[in-house]
This record gives sequence, C-alpha cells and structure tokens, in this order.
Amino acid sequence: MPSNTRAINSRLKSIKNTRKITKAMELVAGAKMRKAVQMTVDSRNYSNNIKKIVDDILPLINQKSHPLLYGRKEAKSSILIIVASDRGLCGSFNAQLIKHCKEFLSTRNEPVKVITVGKKSENPMRRLNHEIMASFESISNAPSFERSQSIGRLVYDEFLHNRADRVFLCYADFRSTISQVPTTVQLLPIIPESELKINLSTEDEIEDPREKMTSSERLAYDRKKAEKYPLDYEIVFEPSPRHVLDQMLPRLIDTRLYQAMLESTASEHSARMMAMRNATDSAGDVIDSLTLTFNRARQAGITAEISEISAGKAALEN
Repeated sequence: MPSNTRAINSRLKSIKNTRKITKAMELVAGAKMRKAVQMTVDSRNYSNNIKKIVDDILPLINQKSHPLLYGRKEAKSSILIIVASDRGLCGSFNAQLIKHCKEFLSTRNEPVKVITVGKKSENPMRRLNHEIMASFESISNAPSFERSQSIGRLVYDEFLHNRADRVFLCYADFRSTISQVPTTVQLLPIIPESELKINLSTEDEIEDPREKMTSSERLAYDRKKAEKYPLDYEIVFEPSPRHVLDQMLPRLIDTRLYQAMLESTASEHSARMMAMRNATDSAGDVIDSLTLTFNRARQAGITAEISEISAGKAALEN
C-alpha cells in the first residue's frame, strides 16, 4: 500500500505543477490575444478603405494596362505565401493550415514556389519536397508593418520581372475566439481576368488630357469646359488616376499582407489560449480522479492495518 499511494501522490504533484504551467500559459496567451485582436480590428478599417479607394479609381483607367491589376492569362509559375507560427502548443492551428495548403497546392497545374512565415510552415513544406523560395520568422510576438514589407517587396519584384505569374497568400482568418478559418487569397495580380470591371476594345490606356498640362492650362481647360457644360460636373484627380494607382497599389499589397499576418497572429493566440484552457481543465479532471484513487488506496491500507491489529489481538487472547 505505501508504495502504491506514494506513486499516486508523486503523479498528483506532477500534474498539479503541469496545471499551474498551462494556466499561466492560458493567461499569457489571453493577454496577447486581446492585444492582437484589437490591432486586427483597427487595421481592418484601413485595409478596407484602401481597397475601396482603388475600386473607385479602377473604372477611370484601362485595367489591362496596369501590370499589377491584370495578370498574364496563363500562369506558368506561382508563389504561395504561408503564414503560420514559430511555436506549437496551439492545438490544431498549424495542422489545419498546412492541410489547407496541401489541398490548394494539389489544385495548381503550374510549379508553385513557397515562401514560409513561421517555422511551423517551413518544416512541413520541406518534408513535402516543395521548393522554398524564402523563409521568415513569424511576426506574432512583435507584429509590425515594417517586418511584413520585406515579404511584400520580394513578391512584388518577382511578379513585375515575370518570374511569377500569380502570388497567393494562405493564412488563418480570425472569426472569433473559437473559430479560425484557413483561407487562401490571390495577392497578385490584384484583379483576376474574370473580374475585370470594364471591357475595352483597345489595349491603349484611357488618357486624361489634363495630365500633360501646366496648372494654368488646366485651370483654363476646366473653365472652358464649365462654360460649355454649365450643368455638368466631374471628379477632378490631382494628380491623374494612373498616378494615384501607381502609388496606392504597392501600398495595398503591403497592407493586405500585413492584415493577413495580424489575422493569423490573433488566430494563433486564440488557438493557444483555448488549447491551454482545455489542458488545464483536463489536468483538473485527472487530479480529481487520482485524488479519489489515492483516497481509496489509503482507506484500503488503513482497513488492512486495522484488520491485522484485530487479528493479532485475537491471537494473543487465545
């Protein structure tokens, strides 16, 4: 009996110490999650507004004339950016993301090079013998726009120099504390061929006659047009719509990439918090079960000792 209760007591102490660790990790992950969720929600407005401004400008130019908007018809090579974590202990977060990436890669007919963000995406891709173009550390511990820009510049150059015809982004979309959905979106070109908003018969760009005018010439041009069409009005871009897009589209790419990393960061911390909470609850259940087993074993030992004493006393009396 003593050896049995001693083993149970030793295991009880071990599980109690583990429960303290998982509870502490749950609290830390919860604090990080709240901060990450706030950053994600705040950034969504900025990302959505940039996309809305670009959508408003698109009808004013020939979309096929801009290299970032309209991609090449047939993709001969592509890039997939996978945003995962550096550390585990976050349940099935990384496993579901990698499974989703495998399913996506199986649907592509062209060669796909992989850019991994986080060690938990790099190792599985190496085991699957996929060509890894570059590897980056996860930004979940210190998310910043500058850290995501280096990845954006890399895929931007690859696309513009015709070394990649498509760029896709795989990340965990944060829906709620208990729901993180693996998602793949097309990062470049920004508009797939099937979603072109205008249908031009010519490949020439729609030019604004005010583009090549000086400030005084533009003013005279606007006045003359106002006199000719007094009831008409038009939105005047200064500078031209094409120039605005040239400045905004690279920013849109960086912003979408940063937003995806924030979504993945919030998802990772949420998954880790829930995993540690489940581990803490499971440890509590095991402790309750072992405590009951320990009490039964101790009671059985006490009963056995009382029986031995009673039997010895009876033997001495006889």
